Amino acid sequence: MISQLSNKGWNQLARQFLGDDFFEDILSAAERKGPAADVYHGKNEVIVVVDLPGMDNIQSLEMKVENDTLWLSGRFSIPYNGYRMTLAERSRGEFQKCIPLGAPVSKNYTSARYRRGVLEIRFNKLPSKRGASKLRIKETS
Repeated sequence: MISQLSNKGWNQLARQFLGDDFFEDILSAAERKGPAADVYHGKNEVIVVVDLPGMDNIQSLEMKVENDTLWLSGRFSIPYNGYRMTLAERSRGEFQKCIPLGAPVSKNYTSARYRRGVLEIRFNKLPSKRGASKLRIKETS
């Protein structure tokens, strides 16, 4: 009997066992992941590139830097109100994104550019505290 179940049958059994909320929670968790981002390190700077297609107003994007983490939050508009959506793969609605930078950076970016749905932000790296000062111990007798 198990081998005779179609994909539709498995889907129905899973929904009966796990409930409809289970699948909605998984899909919304995937959406909460936020936009795709890349981080590049140079000698003195960190470059962050974030995919933000569909942002009506890039000025509404909120950014905050804490140590070696960039926090972004914003909203993708929901176009075509009044239409029934039959496929939903693009990001929509509000998002929050935590991007680990891999190095402490200045809280203020040196440049930011939004072009063709891609945001590029450049930050100066802060001097590393490792090895910056050495403790010298004087030996006394």
